[in-house]
This record gives sequence, structure tokens and C-alpha cells, in this order.
Amino acid sequence: MSLLDLMAELSKGMLKSVEIFTLTLIFSLPLGLFVAFGRMSKNPIIKNIIKVYISIMRGTPLMLQLMV
Repeated sequence: MSLLDLMAELSKGMLKSVEIFTLTLIFSLPLGLFVAFGRMSKNPIIKNIIKVYISIMRGTPLMLQLMV
């Protein structure tokens, strides 16, 4: 393999990483805002539901969350 072939392969991987980052940002930002505003809500039902969600997310390992 020449250096140009290696650079082409690396650029494909970098492009895939940027795609994954973009999709993650698009989906996680609205979810994070929803959770943040829910946590600040004056409605106790919504606030408690969000507290339970946060507690579950903090209490489970990341690998388990990724597999589900």
C-alpha cells in the first residue's frame, strides 16, 4: 500500500467519524434540552419523572445504555 492509499482509507474513516458526530449532536441536543427544561419545571409530576430518568441514566453503565 502506498501512502496515498493509506490517506484515502484514513479520510474515509474520518468522514464516518464526522457523520456519527453530526447525528449524535442532532439527536442528543434536543433530548438534553428537554431533560434540562423538565428538571426546571414547576410541575412536580414532570420534575419527578425527569429525576427518575436522570437517576437511571447515571446509575447504569454506559456500555449497557449503548446496547439497549
